Amino acid sequence: MNRFIDSVYKIHNNPFVLTPLIVTFYEKLEKKPNNILFAYLVLPLVLNERSKLTLQTARITSSIHTFIDSSDKSKRENVFGLPERIQNYKETTNQCIQYAIDNQWISVREDLSIEFLQKVDNKVENLNQSFRASSNLHKIFKDLDVVTIYRLLGVKEL
Repeated sequence: MNRFIDSVYKIHNNPFVLTPLIVTFYEKLEKKPNNILFAYLVLPLVLNERSKLTLQTARITSSIHTFIDSSDKSKRENVFGLPERIQNYKETTNQCIQYAIDNQWISVREDLSIEFLQKVDNKVENLNQSFRASSNLHKIFKDLDVVTIYRLLGVKEL
């Protein structure tokens, strides 16, 4: 039974299907040193139903502070369990990054920043909302550095 569950997990979290979500995020993100670390936040945030809904409606005036507004209970739910989700998607994220590099959709620079090279289209209709969320995710990361964003999201380790 355990192998069956592992197989279903691997099919559902297929790097070939999820890689375009990461590439779409980097298409919009401005280049910053160490921005490769943002890749580990993409899948946990855009595949989670609660945070996906918030990110779909993000505007240019949105920020990390509006995303995690502690006075609004529904927005606090955006980060509930985020460290565990990051750990769950860590291997898949690594595979997605490698697949994107192999296909020359992105490249990694010496300062560990990711450079967007080529647009990738969504091939899975069920991921349309996640693609919208992924293309808006850069709006909440625009003002702060990587370490500060991780700290504000409550992530202590990667």
